[in-house]
Amino acid sequence: MASEHAGAPERRVRAIADDLLAGAGLPGLTAFTLAGPRPALDSPLPLADIASAFQLAVAHGTTLVAQGTPRAHYEVSPAQALAGLEPTHFQRIHDHRFPQSSHGKELKSDFYPTADGRWFLPSGSYPHLRDGTLALLNCANTAPALAAAIRRWPAQELEDAVAGHGLPGAWARTPEAWLASDAGAAIASAPLLTVRPLRAGAPVVGGLAGLRVLDLSHVIAGPVVARHFAFHGGDVLRISSPAQPDPLPQILDTGIGKRNAFTDFNDPDDLARVRVLATDADIVVDSWRPGALARFGLDAAGLLPRAGRDFVHVSVSAYGHDGPWGTRKAFDQVVQAATGIAALHARDGKPRLSPTRLLTDYLTGQLGILGTLAALRQRQQSGGSWEVRVSLARVATYLLAWADPSHRGGDAFDALAPQLVTRHGPFGTTHHVAPAVAGLDDGTTPGPHPLGSSPAAWAPSPLRP
Repeated sequence: MASEHAGAPERRVRAIADDLLAGAGLPGLTAFTLAGPRPALDSPLPLADIASAFQLAVAHGTTLVAQGTPRAHYEVSPAQALAGLEPTHFQRIHDHRFPQSSHGKELKSDFYPTADGRWFLPSGSYPHLRDGTLALLNCANTAPALAAAIRRWPAQELEDAVAGHGLPGAWARTPEAWLASDAGAAIASAPLLTVRPLRAGAPVVGGLAGLRVLDLSHVIAGPVVARHFAFHGGDVLRISSPAQPDPLPQILDTGIGKRNAFTDFNDPDDLARVRVLATDADIVVDSWRPGALARFGLDAAGLLPRAGRDFVHVSVSAYGHDGPWGTRKAFDQVVQAATGIAALHARDGKPRLSPTRLLTDYLTGQLGILGTLAALRQRQQSGGSWEVRVSLARVATYLLAWADPSHRGGDAFDALAPQLVTRHGPFGTTHHVAPAVAGLDDGTTPGPHPLGSSPAAWAPSPLRP
């Protein structure tokens, strides 16, 4: 029994990684070693094992596409993988910590009791969402005022009102209540990862170097997908609006190796310029609410008739692309509340976020990377254009099956001391959490650049006509 227990983490890591790879249609994992300590946080989820498995699957898929064959053996650090669930907590500019802005910085976000004895998590991580939530609740931006306002609402009525106003927020369901709901049942029945053909084409020779990646995404999960290809020699161009910039700590993390351009899709000239860029992209990444980019012709269906080459379109959503909640807005923390993740971490009856604070954002980003790699491998072998779909809520729902009170431990996330990679760029010397799998990052990718600091144009490439 003791030896079986000793091998349990390895078996769990392999099982999760093979689930991910099977969903991508890729061969199963080869040999691997868990190297170094394996911290156990105060969570019923085996977070270090989950994080290790996702990074291993990405490393395996990357090697397959870049080299054609898998590596014979991988080495993964569970502690490093765990730090990668919220890497902004550890990043630095020169010697100073520069962590991700708190979820409650714009809005005093917390779990507040409702009129019917449930708990509700409002979310306003951007000023317009903060102001919209405060207007709906008709209260000041203080914890006591929010508590008093939310206590006047039944949980479901408030959730419906928030969604009806295009705002993020959810009441904290148990896993059982989530799976029994219409939205939860629809998401649970959907594939963990969708990789589907859009049209036939000729095989495309080449690995990862020189790929053109148009990053139309925002927040975390989508930008994480695009960033991966900057690590491997791609020209990654991020397009964002000057009217709605992401916070600087996020840009420092997700912007590594990217060039960043401002455009306004409501300006006809800017929109035409982005459409031209998309016609010569190998990968287009979208993490806006499903349908948001369709009105600009920048969704997969809109791009397909104009694309000058076969491409991969990656779409990241909160609650899936179909189903009852497909068009709802949400962030990682709201998804944790809705799906039962927060209830699993409750203390004294009050729901809490995962001890890593973020959970689904980085895992969903890694799943999106894996799906993109699977589509690129299909493009190498049989050609064609491909669509990849992932969602935060589907990843959260998958994680529920791995919950077990025996996984709880006493290690603190903030006490981790992950290995950092030093980079240089316009922000000076920056330090970032290194990948958990040895050999995936040699540190040569340049540091992040400010939003709007580059023209909206592809870099000249000797690999292109």
